Amino acid sequence: MQTSFVFLAVIVACYAATTIKPNHVTHTTHAHFTHADHTTNEPAERDMITFQFQPTTHHLLVKTKPDRLTTNCYIATLTDTEHANIHTDYGMRSVELRLLAALGSATAVTDVSTLDQRDIDSCGMYNHERPHYYTISV
Repeated sequence: MQTSFVFLAVIVACYAATTIKPNHVTHTTHAHFTHADHTTNEPAERDMITFQFQPTTHHLLVKTKPDRLTTNCYIATLTDTEHANIHTDYGMRSVELRLLAALGSATAVTDVSTLDQRDIDSCGMYNHERPHYYTISV
C-alpha cells in the first residue's frame, strides 16, 4: 500500500513539473490589443435589393432600400422568354442582371393609379410611407 502511494506521488510530481502555467495577461496589455483607435466617424453604408416575382401580374418586382428612409419599387415587365426562364437558376440570374442594369433608365411613376394594385401591395409600405415606384420595360 505504501509503495502504491509513493508511486502515485511520484507521478503527480512529474506531471506538475511538466505542466506549464500560461502567463497572466494584465489589463494594461489586454486593453492595448482589444481597442483600436477610431480616427474617422463615417456613417454605416447599407443597400438592400430584393427580387420578387408577382405570379398574378407576371411582373418581377425589384425592391431597393438605398437608405433608411427611402424605398424604391421597380416593376419590370418580362418577355415571354424571360418568363419561361425564371424557373431555372441560370434564367433567373440573367433576368436579375438585366434588371439591375436597367435600374438607371427606369421611368418614374407619377400616377400610382396606373399600376396594378397587386404590384403595389407586393411592394408594401415602409416607414408608414409608400415607396417610390418605377417601371422597367423591355
